[in-house]
Amino acid sequence: MARLQEALMQGAFESGTERPILNLQKGGGAWAMSYLEWSNNQAYVSRPLIPILLEAPRLFTVLPSSEKWIGSLKALIEQHARSIDGLEQTLTVDTDSHPFGGAGEEFEEFVNVTRAKSNIRFSFVEKYGRPIQTLLDYWIRYGMMDPETKFALIGTLAGDVAEDLLVDWYTMTCLFIVPDPIHKNVDKAWLVTNMFPKGTGDITAKRDLTTSQEILNLDIEFTGISQVGLGVNQLAKKILDQINITNADPFFRKAFIEDVSGDVSAAADNGYKKYTEDVGSEAVTSISG
Repeated sequence: MARLQEALMQGAFESGTERPILNLQKGGGAWAMSYLEWSNNQAYVSRPLIPILLEAPRLFTVLPSSEKWIGSLKALIEQHARSIDGLEQTLTVDTDSHPFGGAGEEFEEFVNVTRAKSNIRFSFVEKYGRPIQTLLDYWIRYGMMDPETKFALIGTLAGDVAEDLLVDWYTMTCLFIVPDPIHKNVDKAWLVTNMFPKGTGDITAKRDLTTSQEILNLDIEFTGISQVGLGVNQLAKKILDQINITNADPFFRKAFIEDVSGDVSAAADNGYKKYTEDVGSEAVTSISG
């Protein structure tokens, strides 16, 4: 079947975007549906966003084994989040009105346009030993403020590691990308700086032997100042292009275990292999001679 001609918009409001856009002049329906333009009724389905850590808090660069601190933060942001939400680009038009005649009609005027503020929330399943809360605890107490002293504990580190507490010491910068369905183009993107956690999540304990124990789910809200627009989309496209997905088909990955474990083979003189081979060893004859 030939591809529908002029299915995609060209030379209009799609200019400057990083993704194909269906032509609104095609598809839809009035008296009846146009079956020749059926593909222009394909719905938009958002794909999972990709978080990319661009800058770590400067605090992490002066701590012992700094590469482990930064690597842990990168993995936390890019790999361990069960969900991320709160990113916004929604425009809102505020209006005022005045009477239009005596019938009760109102003439509305726009008086302001605002973009919704992003309130970014990460959800994590805490891991054995509570590494996520421990990392956040150090981030807050050393980079921002200790609850007892009311000072950032970075000042307690040996040497003159810090002369100020400007925002680069305790904030990170992240890029959030929503790619198109084939992971090639940018659908939406946010560049967010001044990001730091607003808490560690609940750290509590209880005793109730009549109920089951619980997995610890963390919902961590981060501050942030967001930039959106063509420049951010171009940065996102650049980062996306650096992610090589050639042959990245999970179905074709090799098995994560290559053979029977040596201790199993040595300790068990039974099983499928042994009894199958026993039958062969007991054969009185065979067609192979």
